[in-house]
Amino acid sequence: MRWTVPIISALLLIGWLALGSIAGLFGLPLPALGPFFNPARGFWQNTGEGDRTEELNFNLDNPIARGEIHFDDRGVPHIIAGSQESAIFLQGYVNAYDRLWQMDISTRSTEGSLSEVLGASMKERDLRQIRSGYREMAERMVDTIRADFPEDYRILTAYADGINAYLDQLEPEAYPLEYKLLGHEPIRWTPYRIALLTKGMSSGLSGGYSDAQSTATLKKLGREEFDRLFPERFPEASPVVPDAETPVSELSMLPLERSLPALRRPPFDRIDTNAFRYFPLDPDNGSNNWAVGPGRSNTRLPLLANDPHLSLTYPSVWYEVQITYPGCNARGVGLAGAPGIMIGFNDYVAWGETNVGHDVTDWYRITWTDSSRTEYLLDGEPMPATIRTDTLRIKGEEETIVRTPYTVFGPVPFTEGPYADMAMRWRAQDSPRKAVRPHTILRTFLDLMESRNYEDYVSALKGYVDPAQNFVFAARDGDIAIRPNGFFPLREEEEGRFIREGDSLKNAWKGWIPFAERPVQYNPARGYVSSANQVTTGPNYPYYYLGRFDEYRGRYINRVLDRQPTMNQRRMKELQLDDYSLLAEELSPFLLARINRRALDEDGQRLLRILSEWDYRYTGESRAPTLFDAWRNRLYRLTFDEFPEDGELLYPEWWKLTDLLENRPDDIIFDIDSTTFRETGATLVQRSFEEILDELDGGLPLTWADERDARIYHIARIPGLGSEQINTGGARMTPRVVADGFGASWRMVVELGDSPRGWGALPGGASGNPGSEFYDNGFEEWAEGRYHELTLARMPVEPIGSWIFE
Repeated sequence: MRWTVPIISALLLIGWLALGSIAGLFGLPLPALGPFFNPARGFWQNTGEGDRTEELNFNLDNPIARGEIHFDDRGVPHIIAGSQESAIFLQGYVNAYDRLWQMDISTRSTEGSLSEVLGASMKERDLRQIRSGYREMAERMVDTIRADFPEDYRILTAYADGINAYLDQLEPEAYPLEYKLLGHEPIRWTPYRIALLTKGMSSGLSGGYSDAQSTATLKKLGREEFDRLFPERFPEASPVVPDAETPVSELSMLPLERSLPALRRPPFDRIDTNAFRYFPLDPDNGSNNWAVGPGRSNTRLPLLANDPHLSLTYPSVWYEVQITYPGCNARGVGLAGAPGIMIGFNDYVAWGETNVGHDVTDWYRITWTDSSRTEYLLDGEPMPATIRTDTLRIKGEEETIVRTPYTVFGPVPFTEGPYADMAMRWRAQDSPRKAVRPHTILRTFLDLMESRNYEDYVSALKGYVDPAQNFVFAARDGDIAIRPNGFFPLREEEEGRFIREGDSLKNAWKGWIPFAERPVQYNPARGYVSSANQVTTGPNYPYYYLGRFDEYRGRYINRVLDRQPTMNQRRMKELQLDDYSLLAEELSPFLLARINRRALDEDGQRLLRILSEWDYRYTGESRAPTLFDAWRNRLYRLTFDEFPEDGELLYPEWWKLTDLLENRPDDIIFDIDSTTFRETGATLVQRSFEEILDELDGGLPLTWADERDARIYHIARIPGLGSEQINTGGARMTPRVVADGFGASWRMVVELGDSPRGWGALPGGASGNPGSEFYDNGFEEWAEGRYHELTLARMPVEPIGSWIFE
């Protein structure tokens, strides 16, 4: 991702002469390009490495600005400080140096202020964010931390001060490229912006819901058919915490959990939700993690692996760092824009997360007394709505005043669509006070960085609220554990599955599942713990929940771990890179069994052999995955033709299609509504295959790498700043998750011991500057399945640059 001198020279000459004074070129939200092409202040100044490779001394006017930052040969910073507060200040400083625009634009995305720098094209998207209450949530989170958790607020302030200290010495000619391209300036950092980042994370990882879709589907199908096609539990589930490991309280008065509907398609707005965000809401946002105990490890000490599956962007979602101060020597990855390390290890323990996937949003139908939405009925009495006023600033236009009504259940974001005039109750709206939790989410990760044993790990999780995560843990003393953790709402059976009535407080949430009764696996007899976004518990867990759960990766990972008596760091990596599809293993045989081979010509027989000889691996060079995906998708659309593709109804899960083909191939669901004769499963299998055969017209399917055409994109989708095509294996339902703009955003394996060893792979690099060699220097290693070693030495052996703060 480097510019050569001839290209730069040509751009300068052509741009300066032809485009320099034209604003809004090509209809894009661009300034006059003269400053952008200016040799003294424009993008020319963004080439090279800048201060990273320098030996520098800083004397900043802040008493906590003390310590050292050393950069290793990968450009990764290693922070050494005399206190936690100083270390976090330096983390803020170096995060700003590398990722300033990414931090800026991603928090603007959550706040609903993209229009201020990108223009009117972002207005509707911003309005949705404002009306959904993200500004109010972030403000309340900061107010709560300031009032109830002053020590945590002090750390947030130290981080923000580090960012602002970098801004104070940043000259316009050194602004990141994107500021110059879009013509805006950096914003000052405050704890409020850190809160926006955490709420954006919640949006992507716990913001899915399907209340309106479920309600409409139930109305269309009737209860019996709805329950048949959308059963409340996958019968072959391999839970994160099986029943034998689940804490059960004798005091629980809630029914047994029996409702786990699939949310195959979250209710996305038609506005682009991918650009400018750390965590775009994706139906497959998730991860893999597992840990094996001493009895299953070649070292007789635990091993831990974690690879979060998120949007793949440049700059990378994660920021690799080592942080050392008295009582802490930790390494791993965190988010640029927030303090601490979220996935990592220290001298004693290792930790990581996967997404739990619970649906923690309920929608309430409100009875308004008039069209102004200023008053509604609650328990038979009129109740005034609280009207929140916000200002939306739009580049080149007048400000827009946004008034959002709030009910006792939450804000009312929409005036049209399936959720029009309804109130939204979402877990991320809550900022529990000191009486409810011992500390904040921030402290969870700071305490994990300092943890030495299982007790420290448990203590660190007690203040964690949202988004709910499966926290995996391993310690050098031999302990392993996993805890699905967050403030899970208390619900009666099916509450939250459908639209709820907002006419009475009796329908409001009743509280949270107590920490002591949340699921946990601690040193289980099977010798390992794992999660891959599958269902959280066995059917006997006494608390009701619902959500979207992956039923393939987790079962496959558990099968591999069950069959492998001894794991080592190499096998841990191999499992992260495994491109085997359990979906293909279970569905493909029924496709082959239901087709009439004698009706196929030579081309058809040749095509069928590709699939019949397949080993169910999504390798890049194979054509079988392309054929299988085309066949299953076409069959799915024919089978469930009753469900339009407009997103207004739910869609059955893939395992249900396999179940029907295997056990009920003559089911009425296979009959196509628009035809005059009765189709069966075999009829549709044959038809879908022959349609593919006709489209190929004697040719072969593309290789999987070409069909998938997976790439990594710039966070703003700026052309030319992304990656080349990813040619290695992987798919959304294999342990090695690779899709277009989506996949394993960090891979980590840790071998615990007296001198722990770690290995990692990041698909990008430390820098957010496209002109830096550290912008994408990890791509090739990551794509080819290689890892770099993660050491816990206090500083690199031969740093490429060092900054001393005195």
